[in-house]
Amino acid sequence: MTTAAAPWRTIRDGLAVTPEIRRGIGGTLALALVAGSGRVVVAVGVQLVVDGALVPGTAAAASLPVVLSCALAVVVAGLSSMWMNRRLVRTSEDALASLRRQAFARVLRLPSEGGASRTSLVSRVTSDVDAISQFTQSGGVSLVTNAVQALIAVVVMFCYSWALALAVLVLSVPALIAMQLLHRVIAERYHRVRVAVGRLYGGVGEAIEGVEVIRGFGAADRVQIRTDALIGEVEQAQLRTVLPIGVNTGMGELINGIVTATVVVAGAVLGVGLLPGWLPVPAAGELIAFLFLVTFFVRPLQYLVGQLGEAQNAVAGWRRVLEVLAEAESLPDGDAVIPAGPIRIEVTGLGFSYDLRPALLGVDARIDAGSHVVIVGETGSGKSTFAKLLTRQLRADAGGILVNGVPIGDIADDAFSRRVAVVPQDAFLFDRTVAENIAAGEDTPDLVRVAAVLADLGLSEWVRALPDGQNTRVGQRGHALSAGGRQLVALARAAYLAPDLLVLDEATSGIDPDTDVRVQHALRRLARGRTTVTIAHRMATARQADRILVFRAGRLIEQGTHAELIAADGAYARLHDPHPRDRSSGAMGTDRRTSLDSAADWRAQWKVGEPSRSPDPRVQEHAREEEQL
Repeated sequence: MTTAAAPWRTIRDGLAVTPEIRRGIGGTLALALVAGSGRVVVAVGVQLVVDGALVPGTAAAASLPVVLSCALAVVVAGLSSMWMNRRLVRTSEDALASLRRQAFARVLRLPSEGGASRTSLVSRVTSDVDAISQFTQSGGVSLVTNAVQALIAVVVMFCYSWALALAVLVLSVPALIAMQLLHRVIAERYHRVRVAVGRLYGGVGEAIEGVEVIRGFGAADRVQIRTDALIGEVEQAQLRTVLPIGVNTGMGELINGIVTATVVVAGAVLGVGLLPGWLPVPAAGELIAFLFLVTFFVRPLQYLVGQLGEAQNAVAGWRRVLEVLAEAESLPDGDAVIPAGPIRIEVTGLGFSYDLRPALLGVDARIDAGSHVVIVGETGSGKSTFAKLLTRQLRADAGGILVNGVPIGDIADDAFSRRVAVVPQDAFLFDRTVAENIAAGEDTPDLVRVAAVLADLGLSEWVRALPDGQNTRVGQRGHALSAGGRQLVALARAAYLAPDLLVLDEATSGIDPDTDVRVQHALRRLARGRTTVTIAHRMATARQADRILVFRAGRLIEQGTHAELIAADGAYARLHDPHPRDRSSGAMGTDRRTSLDSAADWRAQWKVGEPSRSPDPRVQEHAREEEQL
């Protein structure tokens, strides 16, 4: 796409996705025609008065009807302009509201990894659309009126003197060509402005989200320096637009003076007969009217040039919003439904890459209905990517996934989301009540059903201990609750959905042992009768699984039960126990039992609140493992 073609292509694509902007366009243009004719009528009135009513021997009263008619025309033009403005603003705001809705809806369906950052997407939906809105409410309305006025002025000029009108156009064409060349520069520089603003939004949003980490590590000064640099980029990008816009404005002033002087000189030369006789000689009133018309033609051009910056800024913002709408969704929304019952998954040749960096390569796997499958592997092995593909947070580059025999891409969003629940390692909570977070998919939570879910998971006592029970507000991102409390709410949210496929990203990671017991109890109840996939960061999680999938470097290298994989003494066995000497004899069992006994003693002290000393982290880990055995 060339830079010159980009604005027009953006406008064309924008009109295609927001057809609301074309609603009633015929009536709006008719009103613009009437509004733009108002000043031109004044020029015609001047000519009629000078050449008719004010000639020697004519009564001055003869000019009164002309003056009154012109006054009436100006009033009508003014009223038409007001009506047109109202229609144009309302239509454009309806279209922009639709654009915002479409952009936000697409953001919700974008892949969870890759593409623009989440905070940068905020600027696409807000400030970029605001740039369009500001233009339509200010310059855009007058732009239409002035363009129509310039067009009418040209037509009337040709009616008075085609020679002088042709001279005006000949002088104006070079300026218009130069302006068009500058349009390309201005468009490119305003695009850089919008990109810089997007980066600033991303940097500020990231800093605000991570303010606790920034303070905790004393990184405020470094973050301030980086943010100042982003602010400087926006400032410099804005300043680089000043020169070409200034040149355009100066060029408009220059052409106005040149054209006016040319008309005066040419009219005088024609009047004294220095040019060929076949050229029409304008009367005095026509020449005066022509000078008015030149102003009514050139001044709108100057205004158009003055609004060029805002127009290019708006087009750049429009383009960035359209880029969001053009982003590939995580999955197309099909219309198929999943057959009832526990979920069965078949994976064949599954492949995925992040920005050409392979994350999964030719994975074949089967997850039986109602089974508990655990995914293990080193960091970066592809286990989380595999789980995201199963839950449609990402779209596969190769291979396929069948859910109860239905291709995952053919399933309707509603049908899929009601059957699948994900409990991440770090649960996100909205700044609402506990009940509203549990029933996050509903406008109004069913408090009776929320209470039943909590009771079923054994969490009723925990909720009653909160300040306001189910109505306790959790704060932004759930910061009013502990890490364990957030996980309990996330588990209850999944249970409230009553899914057939449950995906867990090590829901007990990073919480204290006492809450760990509650979470494990709730997990066991939640997983009953459901197909469950767990991403394991601790090997003890895999012991009770029906099937274990072992990933390494994006490939599925082993699968089987815990006993089978330990007996195979392969990658899983090394992950489970990285010390081969411990696996070589029965000494391993003795050492492990001793550790677990120590863990039990420590946990007993913890529960009565009398720890005599800080426990060894390895003992804590063994205590958690024992709870899962």
